[in-house]
Amino acid sequence: MGAAQSQLKKEELEKLQQHSHFSGKELKAMYKQFRKETPQGVISKEEFREVMRQMGVVDSFLQDLVFNVFDDDKDGSINFQEFVAALSVMTRGEPKEKLELAFNMYDLDGNGFIDKKEMSQIMESFFKLVGPLITFSGKRYDSATQLVEEFFDVMDKNGDGRITLEEYKEGALKNPDIIQGLKLFS
Repeated sequence: MGAAQSQLKKEELEKLQQHSHFSGKELKAMYKQFRKETPQGVISKEEFREVMRQMGVVDSFLQDLVFNVFDDDKDGSINFQEFVAALSVMTRGEPKEKLELAFNMYDLDGNGFIDKKEMSQIMESFFKLVGPLITFSGKRYDSATQLVEEFFDVMDKNGDGRITLEEYKEGALKNPDIIQGLKLFS
């Protein structure tokens, strides 16, 4: 996609419609706004971080965590296709799609597992941002460690200290707090 392209090509539009939960009309409007905000056609990591800071997320680790969800090809920038793909799942995806996205976000080293170190790093940053956590069902977590330990007790079915995508999906779909959380973005 060239920097001067002001409209989506028909083939690109059709492909995005097939692989997202957005209509052609929505995609055209999103593209127009995306190009208005990013005339160069991509969002750099620093631009993304600035938007996150404006939203109150100042922790660079959390900023990078979310950025990496969007930057699918890991080239350090987010193009329109990547933007649409992540936004589609986050806002309109089926629960299993959202869980896969979350799992991939939590699997920091990309090895196909979430380990306690990865989850602890994420939860420590999250707790710095929001403080103690109270779930939808009213359960309170005063520390990241408390949450991570319970998370692994419930999710790590074979007790190997690592959670696979299947363990994550199976455990998450049985957890009413996670299911309610998935609905927040729908």
